[in-house]
Amino acid sequence: MPVIKSSREEAVEAIMREFRNSGYDAASLARLSAATGLGKSSLYHYFPNGKEDMAKAAVARTVELVAEAVIEPLTGVGSLKARVQKAMTGLARFYNGGKASCLVDLFTVGEAEAATPGLAKAMAEALLRAFAGAAEEAGHPKRQAKDIAERAVVEIEGALVLARALGSTRPFQRMLARLPALLLGGKA
Repeated sequence: MPVIKSSREEAVEAIMREFRNSGYDAASLARLSAATGLGKSSLYHYFPNGKEDMAKAAVARTVELVAEAVIEPLTGVGSLKARVQKAMTGLARFYNGGKASCLVDLFTVGEAEAATPGLAKAMAEALLRAFAGAAEEAGHPKRQAKDIAERAVVEIEGALVLARALGSTRPFQRMLARLPALLLGGKA
């Protein structure tokens, strides 16, 4: 049994892990209670509207983590090459080296999308802008930079799905190794 969580933030982290492991629809209140170590009444204390509030909290935390891990490094200061490398390190950490499934995708399906309308789209758009900005800074024309950004997100998502399907992180690791060259072109 998990250690009882003492804060809402710790509960949100555990809820995110459960959503990643089970999917939103399969993450029952009993499973979420077990994952957090909180009784159902404590969960409702933190999340008065139940699973919908849990999903909103998980998406909000995901947005924060992706911003910290990927978007801020890409749009921050320093050499472009160093910023791209920092973002790749952040992606590896956020996705646990390719072992963790994508929460952005999870919140675009079924009840999860209804609970968090538009949030997954906003996150995807933020990622696309950050990747396109890096590609444009590397010298790619604006339209090509947008195409490169789309390809980067597609490769990340595809590598995560394939890694999960195969039970191997190799597709994700190979994608991470290719990503700087994709974004930077000749500056990689």
